Amino acid sequence: MALCLSPREVAAEDAALASFQKEIILAKERYRDIVARSSALSLSLDAQASGSPSAREVVPARRDTVIPAPAKADSRSKHSGMIGKPTPLSDGEALYKVAVSDNKIVLKEAVDIGLANNLAVRAAEKKADAARSKLTEARRALFPTVQGVYERNGGKASASDTIPGGRIFRGKNYKINATQPLFYGGELVLTVKQAEASWKSSQAEYQKLKNDAVREIKTAYYGVVKAEYNAEYQEKLRFEVDALHKRLVEERREKLISEIDFLNAESQTAQVFFQTEAAKNDLLSARLLLNHAAGLASDRPFPVDLRLTFSKIDPNLDEVTARALEKNPDIRVKSLLLEAAGYGVRIFTAKKLPHFDLRGSYGMLGEVFKDTAALEGSGSLPPGADNADLDTEKEWFFGVQGSMPLGPNSVEYSRVKHVYGPTIISLHGSEDWSHKVTFNLFDKLAEITDEKSAEAAFLQARADYDKAKNDLVVQLRDSVYNLRKALIQIDLATAKVKYQEKQNAVSGYLLSMQETAPAGVIEGMIEQAQNRFSFIQAIADYHVAVADLNSAIGDADYFEDPA
Repeated sequence: MALCLSPREVAAEDAALASFQKEIILAKERYRDIVARSSALSLSLDAQASGSPSAREVVPARRDTVIPAPAKADSRSKHSGMIGKPTPLSDGEALYKVAVSDNKIVLKEAVDIGLANNLAVRAAEKKADAARSKLTEARRALFPTVQGVYERNGGKASASDTIPGGRIFRGKNYKINATQPLFYGGELVLTVKQAEASWKSSQAEYQKLKNDAVREIKTAYYGVVKAEYNAEYQEKLRFEVDALHKRLVEERREKLISEIDFLNAESQTAQVFFQTEAAKNDLLSARLLLNHAAGLASDRPFPVDLRLTFSKIDPNLDEVTARALEKNPDIRVKSLLLEAAGYGVRIFTAKKLPHFDLRGSYGMLGEVFKDTAALEGSGSLPPGADNADLDTEKEWFFGVQGSMPLGPNSVEYSRVKHVYGPTIISLHGSEDWSHKVTFNLFDKLAEITDEKSAEAAFLQARADYDKAKNDLVVQLRDSVYNLRKALIQIDLATAKVKYQEKQNAVSGYLLSMQETAPAGVIEGMIEQAQNRFSFIQAIADYHVAVADLNSAIGDADYFEDPA
């Protein structure tokens, strides 16, 4: 039975067919435009590379970083003087020159260079030394304060009826003053413990920054390794695709393949060219990050070791969590800061108790009149001659001084007994004693404010410690998960490489028999390059995950990295 269409339906079908033909024509024009642009770009690159083997014709070998020859020594360095003296090498620069001498810097050498050049790590080390000095200072306050005094004095006594012009006298004394804290309510001992906790905290902070620097260097190092392999795989892919593209161009001239298949292959070739350039740019960025992590200038060559070894580990989450809570530097920093803040609160509690010091002094004192005529040079004696002996006798004092805060005020009390040596006023010496009470109004307001600040600091330290513990547990779970994920990705990438290798062999055979489209073959080649890079990326990510896990545990070598 014949199918009859109305004139209106026939006209609609003709219009739809005409519209479809126009879309095909527009698509062909777009493909021609893409091909023209790609050809122009290729010609431009070939022109720039004239005189050297074309990248489209030579499989690129492994990139070896060229180490520049050392610059000639400045003749001024042979001369004497500060200007001509050569600048001594830093530790990081010396390590770099030794490591780069064989044109390959292994991971351990990169870590050593980065740590030597890391200013934050060096500053943390200096802070730890300063905290140790603070601890010594706090311990010193527990012991007596000793002071030595030597004094010579002189003057003129007031005139009297018998001696109208007054009499000249001379004197000297030397003594030792000492002060010993008796009772401070435990303030001095707590201050020592607080300083010790602060010192240990600064050491843990130094270790934390060191671990973070090691992790950053390892991450950047493996980033360069991945980028090197990716650039090499993309260059090899471009070489293979270019060879296939030249063959397709010849076949297109002979009308052996359809235009749509040729245009599709052209677009795939342009994609490979883009991926190659992107891989080169990624390599430059990765090298820049590695130089910065190692503390080197951006233009310094840093040839890495491309060998990747692999040793499977299976960490137990409970074991590494217990280890990390004990050894993680960040947890130790927060824990010790919490301990120091607790001592700070207890110190202000001790300040509210009475404070007593034991004070004393022992020495020799003496004064004597001098003959005025002899001192002025009259008579038979020369000027300045002593005409009387200066005999010194013992002088000492002993006392107790205390203070007691009363809210914002304070009361001070002192009791002292003093024995004086002979003077021109008291020729045979003297002695006295005293009791003294002093009331100070509103002199402890600052300590009340500081006590409230110490309590707030303690609560903040407690919150920081709890948060650090929670963050560490999450970080450990993520690190273990990333490690296991990398293992799965290694197996997956290995299977994909094996499968795609056989698939590409089949596709190549079918292409030779004209039974498959060229674009499908190129797509398989692109997929295989990506699979190979995925394998390298999975191994590198595995090493980075091990470094992250070691950093979270607090021991950079807890799980030994075979690299």
